[in-house]
Amino acid sequence: MAQEEVSGVNVDLSDYGQGRAVIPSGYYNENLIPVPKALKNWNWVNYSTIWAGMSHNVVAFELAGLLTFQFGAPLALFIVGFAYGTLLIALYLNGHIGAKWGIPYPVAVRPMFGLKGSNIPVIMRALVALFWFAVQTYVGGTLIDAVISVFYPSWESLTLNVLGMPEHLAISFFIFWVLNVIVLFRGMNEVKNFELIAGPLIVATLGGLFAYGIQQAHGLGPLFSVTHSATPSQIGLAIASMAGVWATLVLNIPDFTRFSRSQKDQLIGQAIGLPIVVTLFSFIAIGITSTMIYLYHIPSSEAVEYVNPVNIMYLFTDNPFLTLLTGISLVIATVSVNVAANIVSPVYDLIALFPRKLKSWSISAIVAAIVALFYVPQLWFNNASTIFNFLNVIGAGLGAIAGIMIADYWIMRKTNIKLADLFIPRGEYWYSEGINWKAILVLAIAFGIPIIGFIVPPLSSLYDYGWYISVSVSLILYLILNNKTRNK
Repeated sequence: MAQEEVSGVNVDLSDYGQGRAVIPSGYYNENLIPVPKALKNWNWVNYSTIWAGMSHNVVAFELAGLLTFQFGAPLALFIVGFAYGTLLIALYLNGHIGAKWGIPYPVAVRPMFGLKGSNIPVIMRALVALFWFAVQTYVGGTLIDAVISVFYPSWESLTLNVLGMPEHLAISFFIFWVLNVIVLFRGMNEVKNFELIAGPLIVATLGGLFAYGIQQAHGLGPLFSVTHSATPSQIGLAIASMAGVWATLVLNIPDFTRFSRSQKDQLIGQAIGLPIVVTLFSFIAIGITSTMIYLYHIPSSEAVEYVNPVNIMYLFTDNPFLTLLTGISLVIATVSVNVAANIVSPVYDLIALFPRKLKSWSISAIVAAIVALFYVPQLWFNNASTIFNFLNVIGAGLGAIAGIMIADYWIMRKTNIKLADLFIPRGEYWYSEGINWKAILVLAIAFGIPIIGFIVPPLSSLYDYGWYISVSVSLILYLILNNKTRNK
C-alpha cells in the first residue's frame, strides 16, 4: 500500500451510528467527509430560496421565451411545469443520500463506481458544470456591459480587442467573474446566505417588470391570447429539452442536501422551489415575452433575438428606471444561478480529484473559476444553436449517472451505506482495483444510445428524449447486470 495510504486521519462517524474510522490521508479532505450533525442546519426555506436563486437565470429565461414564441403562453407554461415536476422526483431520490449521510456528490457515487471509478462521473459533471459557468459568466458580462452602455454611451468606444472581446465587454466580463468568486470564496454558508437574499429579490423585481407589461397591455388577457398548435412529439421534445437544463443539479443535489436538518426539509424545500418557484419564474418570463410580442409585434422569425434579456432591456431604454431595475435584477440572478448551480459542484469535484493538493475550499473555488475561463465562451456564444444543440447531449450523459445512482442506492442498497468504506481502499466499494466495471459499462451504453440518435437522423428521437431514455436505460441495465452476478 502506498505510503500516503498508510498514514491516516481519525474521523468521528458516531453522528451516523458508525463509530470512528481511520481514513487514509490520500482520500481524506475535510470538505468530503460526512457533515457533523451540528452543521446540518439548512431548513426548507433555504432550499426554496436556493432554487429561487438558481432558476432565475438568462438561459432559463430564453428557453421560456422561445417556448412562448413556438407554442404560445398557455402551452409553454404547461411544458415548463411538467418538465420540472418530473425532475423533482429524481432530485429527491438523489438528494436523499446527501441528507441521510452528509456526503457530497463525488463521494456519493463511490458505492456505484468504486473509489477510483467514481472519478469518471465526477469529471463528467465537472466539465459540464464548468461549461455552464463559462456560459453564464459571459452572459453576466453582457448584462453589466449593457447597463453601463445605456447610461454611458461612450463606454462602447473602448474597442481594443481583449481575448476576442472589445475592451468594454472584456472589463464587464471580468467584473462579473470576480463577483462570482467573491460570493463563492467563503464557502457553502456564504452561498446559502446570498441565495436567501437573492432569490426573493429577483422574484419581486422581475414580477414588478411583468406587472408593468400587464399595465402596458391593459390587462393580462391580451398577453395570453396568442396560441399555437403543436403535435405531441413537439411537446415531448420541448419537455425533454427543459429537463436537460437541470441535468447537472439532479446529480449534485447532495452537495446541498448534505446540510439539511432532515429529509422533510429537503423534500418540502425542493417541492416549493422547483415546480412552484421555478414555474413562477417561467410564468414571469413567458409574460414578459408575451408583452414584447403584443406591444412591439415581434415576429417568430426574430424570436431568438428578443428572448435575450439584454435585448429586452434595450426595449425599455425610454424608461431609465426600468432599464436599471431589469439590469441589476438580471445581474443578481445570473450570479445567483452561476454560483449555486454551476461552480459549487466543480469545487467539490476538484477537491475529490485532488484531495491532498486542494485542501482549502477557497483555493479550489479560485482554481475552478480560472479553469472555466479556458472554455472561451466569447468566441462561440453568439452562435445560439451551440448551446441548445448540446442540451440533450448533456442531459443524456448525466441522466445515465442519475439512473445508476438511483438503482444502486435505493433498490440494491436500500439507502444503507458504510461510510468508512467510501474512503478506504480494499473496502466494500473497491471492486476491481477501485473500479466497478459494470457501472462503467452501463454508463457507456446509456450515454451512447442518445448519442446514436444525435448522429443518425432517422433515430433522432433517441436524442430528442435523451435525458429520460438514459435515466431509464441505465437504471434497468444496472439492475439486470447486478442481478445476473448475484445469481451465479
